Amino acid sequence: MEDSNRWQQVAKNYVWYLRFDNTVLIVLLGIFVGLSWFWDRIPNWLTYSAAGVLLAIWLILVLFWAPRRYRVTRYRLDADRVHFQLGAWWRKEISVTHNRLQHIEIQQGPVERILKISRVILYTAGGTGADLVIPGLPLATSEAIRNDLMQEIADEVVSDESITSAVRDNDEALPSADLPEDAQERPHDR
Repeated sequence: MEDSNRWQQVAKNYVWYLRFDNTVLIVLLGIFVGLSWFWDRIPNWLTYSAAGVLLAIWLILVLFWAPRRYRVTRYRLDADRVHFQLGAWWRKEISVTHNRLQHIEIQQGPVERILKISRVILYTAGGTGADLVIPGLPLATSEAIRNDLMQEIADEVVSDESITSAVRDNDEALPSADLPEDAQERPHDR
């Protein structure tokens, strides 16, 4: 993988995904507001006010937040790590080193398939779930990122040497007497 040092923008269709996602949330909240109109104990003016507030929130999310979130959502692939930035109001940057990667997934929901975008999900050693999710990528880009990272992981040199053994410049092992006491083999370590 080349060290590009350039941030890459996610696909333009990602803004439509964000708009759809926010619309679904507002519609679900709107259903509860609409049902409250039939409940006699809640005054109609309160129901209309709640509907107006939901409409205002939806307009802010769809017209302002989604495009801004799209503009600040980006990723960068370096020789030794993957970086991801997002945040329309609160900025967040996540970096994952290649040597910590355990496995990589590509996911597409129904809306993402319609918009021809996907998500790359990176899992790391010791993590309890997805440690990095890069949304809004064209499927071909997601597959290329996954394949490049998998190749990096496969090419990583794994050593079978003990981390407590010391080696001199001429590749001769030091006698255990020259090792610090805590690095020498103890009878219970055998």
